[in-house]
Amino acid sequence: MNMKAYIPYMAIIFNQFAFAGSNILMKIALERGLNQLVFVVYRHVIAMFLLGPFAYVLERKQRPKPSFAVMAKIFVLALLGATIHINVYYIGMDYVSPTVATALGNVVPSFTFLLAFLLGY
Repeated sequence: MNMKAYIPYMAIIFNQFAFAGSNILMKIALERGLNQLVFVVYRHVIAMFLLGPFAYVLERKQRPKPSFAVMAKIFVLALLGATIHINVYYIGMDYVSPTVATALGNVVPSFTFLLAFLLGY
């Protein structure tokens, strides 16, 4: 039995446990009065400091020149993608349990497929 074959499965299981633990801790923080918008800002700032250096070093030869059009696209994608999704997710977590929030997070690919099908993509 080769243990290397099980590494991807173990990584996925670890990822799910980490995601569930994060949801439980977030629910506790929301119940104690943490504002969802403040948490989203903290999350983005921490991600910028942790992932920004890697993106700068590893992708410096691939990125386009910074122009107004590129910056506008990045702004719109960040606003409509991650920011609204995370805000709605945490506001919804105020109303339901972390279990339901995690389960509904797994439904997103289904909605994406349905929306793409309805729009003819």
